[in-house]
Amino acid sequence: MDKSRSCGADVLQQINCKIRIRRAPTRHDNNIDFRPIITRTSNILSLSVVTADNGYDSEDNHLFVREDLHALSVNPARNEHVPKWRTCGRYRKQMKRGYSKLLYNQRNKDDTIVYVIKRLFGEHLMSRLTRTQNRELAFRCIIYNMHRLTNQITLMMFSTKPVKL
Repeated sequence: MDKSRSCGADVLQQINCKIRIRRAPTRHDNNIDFRPIITRTSNILSLSVVTADNGYDSEDNHLFVREDLHALSVNPARNEHVPKWRTCGRYRKQMKRGYSKLLYNQRNKDDTIVYVIKRLFGEHLMSRLTRTQNRELAFRCIIYNMHRLTNQITLMMFSTKPVKL
């Protein structure tokens, strides 16, 4: 069974902060998942840049990130072939004019996190029920975070550089 996932992650530490798992074609993630994920992630750590793929391109999402959370949103425009003058919204037009590819490419670390989870714990689920499959995926993400933090602490303990606490 295909699962759709949305996650908020700290790309510097490569740690999941919030995940949302649902069956693939049931609903569009933009309207129901973006705000709760970004809000929860902003409660965990301060956000300076929010990157998302073009599925999350809406003026409401840009307004929420830029004006409510005071962060930079980098969500490329969904329909690139539509001219700028036909695009609605100040921030969506700004994304059509151009955005930092360097910042946007940080979004690839989210896919790296998912790849590492699959590599470490396998990509097949043992559970049969949807509810227990979602729990199994959530536990894998928690275990991945613990694994990642343990490796960082171990590297910090054995590093030759002085550590500022």
